[in-house]
Amino acid sequence: MLRNKNAWYISLVDVFVYMVRFGMISWLPIYLLTVKHFSKEQMSVAFLFFEWAAIPSTLLAGWLSDKLFKGRRMPLAMICMALIFVCLIGYWKSESLLMVTIFAAIVGCLIYVPQFLASVQTMEIVPSFAVGSAVGLRGFMSYIFGASLGTSLFGVMVDKLGWYGGFYLLMGGIVCCILFCYLSHRGALELERQRQNALHNQDSLQLADAQ
Repeated sequence: MLRNKNAWYISLVDVFVYMVRFGMISWLPIYLLTVKHFSKEQMSVAFLFFEWAAIPSTLLAGWLSDKLFKGRRMPLAMICMALIFVCLIGYWKSESLLMVTIFAAIVGCLIYVPQFLASVQTMEIVPSFAVGSAVGLRGFMSYIFGASLGTSLFGVMVDKLGWYGGFYLLMGGIVCCILFCYLSHRGALELERQRQNALHNQDSLQLADAQ
């Protein structure tokens, strides 16, 4: 399984999703209180929308990837991460409570979609006998590396470079996530072609035997 490039691609997707997610969860309250000068009540409202907005998106993600993208998971994940990139800039630069809350809610709505789709993609691109190992690798890397990047490294960047450094870190993580989503998508298409070729060869052999 460790030699399976697709397992590594999807694990790295999760690493950078967790980096952005934990960066927002860990530092959103402090940023709103100290930089935006929101009250605790205003900060709580923005944080509440960030957390609860995820519920409808995860319900829709699987259906959209099945129906709209014909079972291909990563295109939707890439779209979500691109939208998160835009909304993160809006969240960072906005001064009004309403706009910050809206951008936080959109990020919260979208950030769980790539995480959910990565779980589905794992079962589809890894051989059945290695799914458990691949899921374990994803979980290990997500929490050890992704959560650490989003919490500890974010804090270091803020200390050294200010909040600009922290937000640039998250934006870089989003770009990396999109890259590995694309590589995972290519891997899935390659496997799909291999399966189709195998079926075609099998049909050809059966036809030859019948003749």
